[in-house]
Amino acid sequence: MTTSYDVKFFEISRNKSSKTPSYVVRWSVARKRSSKTYRTKALADSFLSDLRQAAKRGEAFDVESGLPTSMLKAKDARSVLEFAQAFIEMKWPHAAAKSRDSMSDALATVLPALTKDRVGRPDARELRTVLRKCLLLPEDKRPDVPQQYASAVAWLKAASLDLASLEEAKTVRLALHALTLCLDGKAAASTTIARKRAVFHALLEYAVELDE
Repeated sequence: MTTSYDVKFFEISRNKSSKTPSYVVRWSVARKRSSKTYRTKALADSFLSDLRQAAKRGEAFDVESGLPTSMLKAKDARSVLEFAQAFIEMKWPHAAAKSRDSMSDALATVLPALTKDRVGRPDARELRTVLRKCLLLPEDKRPDVPQQYASAVAWLKAASLDLASLEEAKTVRLALHALTLCLDGKAAASTTIARKRAVFHALLEYAVELDE
């Protein structure tokens, strides 16, 4: 993989060649042009913003694909857990401490629901703990997994659903239902649900941005 820090961005343009409205994001890496087309201006804006933020924090961009290294990790992800980790990796550097905690909290609520039915499932509190303390941190900030959590981490990695399953409404409903509950099974406050739904929506939007 050849990378470069020579990145330039161009204004989003309306794609006039298509019958339905679409918007084109254009940028170049080491003078090699890249582009992506989105059906909505909001998605195009979001993708361009992610590219700009990656450049601002000093990420190298792959010349062939035009993508920053954090996005390549997301595109290589095959499970929902791996994609969530790549999402955290991308968002973390420019997020405030409170936003980081909110992302981790929301995803630690959703991810246990997006798992296969495998034997040896740890209890809900242990799953939430290992996600928050071990797995939902940028790679260079993840601690060595304490022995007491090793089996829970292994279970989560093996049980996490394939990323493609998020295309199914029934899978998304599992996540949305999980967001409505506290660890003790009681209903969560409406403000908590709204905050966590916003994070989950951002995760899904990022998957759409990357054609995943």
